[in-house]
Amino acid sequence: MDIVSRVASSYERFFSLAEIRESVVLRLYFGASLFFTFITFYNWVLVPTVAVESVNSGAAVCWPYFQRCHEFFFFHDTRIDDSRGIFYAILLTVLVAAAIGILRNRWTLAHAAAVVLFAWEALVVFAFSYSVAQPYYYYHLILTAILLFIPHKLYFLKFAFVFLYFMSVTVKFDPGWILGTYFSSLAHGLPLVPRDMIPIASNLVIFSQVVGCWFLLARHPRLQAATFYTFLGFHLYSSILIFYMFPAAVIPPLVILFGPLYRYTAPPVSWSAAFGWAFIACIALFQILGFVTPGDRRLTLEGNKFGMFMFEANHQCVATIQKYEDGTGIPLEWKANRGAPCASPYCKVAESVSVTGTSTISRSRFESGGPSTRCDPYEWWFRLQQQCTKDTVTRISLQFDHSINGGPFYRIVDASDICGLGYAMFRHNDWIRVPPEAQVIGYPVTNIERD
Repeated sequence: MDIVSRVASSYERFFSLAEIRESVVLRLYFGASLFFTFITFYNWVLVPTVAVESVNSGAAVCWPYFQRCHEFFFFHDTRIDDSRGIFYAILLTVLVAAAIGILRNRWTLAHAAAVVLFAWEALVVFAFSYSVAQPYYYYHLILTAILLFIPHKLYFLKFAFVFLYFMSVTVKFDPGWILGTYFSSLAHGLPLVPRDMIPIASNLVIFSQVVGCWFLLARHPRLQAATFYTFLGFHLYSSILIFYMFPAAVIPPLVILFGPLYRYTAPPVSWSAAFGWAFIACIALFQILGFVTPGDRRLTLEGNKFGMFMFEANHQCVATIQKYEDGTGIPLEWKANRGAPCASPYCKVAESVSVTGTSTISRSRFESGGPSTRCDPYEWWFRLQQQCTKDTVTRISLQFDHSINGGPFYRIVDASDICGLGYAMFRHNDWIRVPPEAQVIGYPVTNIERD
C-alpha cells in the first residue's frame, strides 16, 4: 500500500467515513447538506457582508467577543475588484468536487471538500458576522459537524435534530407565543388561522416542540410517521411567513432522517459515543448562554444570538442618530425622506444636515422593516463605533426606541455620546435601559409581517 492509500485509509478511519459509505440515509443527507451550502453561498456572494468595504458601509457587524474581526477581511466589494467573485468561484469548485466525490463513491474527496466548505460557513457565522448569524445556519452547521466529525453519525444526527427542536421552543415560553400576541399584534394576524384561534395555534406549536418532537425517534411506526407528517406540514405552512431559508435547512434532514427511510436507531453504547454526547452538551451550553447573560433578552437583546433564538416577539424599533463633526451642534430642521428605498432590515425615513461655521450636524432616523427584525442596540453601537474613529467626528448621539408585541415604545438607549461607551457580552450594559428607567415615549401603529 503506497503512502497516499495509507493516508486516505487513516483519514477514513479517523472520521468514520465507513458509516457514510454503508448508509443510504447518510449519503442522502451529505447531498442535502451540500444543497444548503450552495444556497448559503449563493446568498452571501450577492451581499458584501464580510468585504473590506463593509466596515465603512455599515454592513459589517462583528461578534462582541471578536470586535476586530473586520481586520481579517480579505476580499473586496465587486465595485472595487473581482476578489469576492474569485473567492466564491473557488468555493463553488470545491462544492462541485464534493458532489463528484459523492457520485463516484470517493468519500475521502467528498469529505475533505465538505470540511473546507464547513470551515468557511462556520467562520462567517461565528466569527466574521454577527448580523448574518441566524438559526437556520446554526441547524446546518450543527448537523453538518456531526456528519463530518462525530462517530455514530446516524444516531446523533437524529437525536441532535430533535434536540434542536426542543431548544427552539425555549424562547417561545413568552407572552408573544403563549398568548399569541406576536401574531395578534400584526395587522393580518396569523395566515389562514382565525384571530380568535391564534393562541390555540401558537400553544399547539409549543406543545409539539416540547413533547411531540421526541416521538420522531419512536419505535412505533405509525406514531413516528404521524409525528413526521405533523412536523413536515408545520414547516411547509411556516414558509408562508419565513419564506425558504429555514425550511431549506430543516425539511431535507427531516425527510431524510425521519421520513419513509426511517428506521429506529438505538443509542450507541461505547466509549466512542462520548464524543457525540459531549457535542450535544456543547449545544445545550450554547442555548443556556442566551438565558444566563444578564439583561432582558427580548428588550435589550443582550445574549440573544446564543442558541436557537428564532422569532419570539413582534419587534418594532426606531433609531435616531445625530453626528457632530468639527464642533458642537445647533438645532436643525427635519427633511422628510418617506418613500425612499428601504435598506432592510431598517428604512431611513428622515434625514437632515445643518452647517454653521466649521460645524456639521447630520441627523438620521431609521425604522425597523418588519416584526422579525431584531432590534439589537449592539448592532447600532458597533456600526457607530466605526464612525467614531474618523478624525472629523467629535461625538455621535443615539436614541433607540423599542416596542414588543404592539406594546409601548421604550427609550432603551439615550446616549449623548455613543463613542465613549463600551459593550460587554456577558454582563448587562448599563447604558441600555430597561423599565422603569426606560421611559415610555409613544405607541406603535399596527405593523404587517413584511413591510
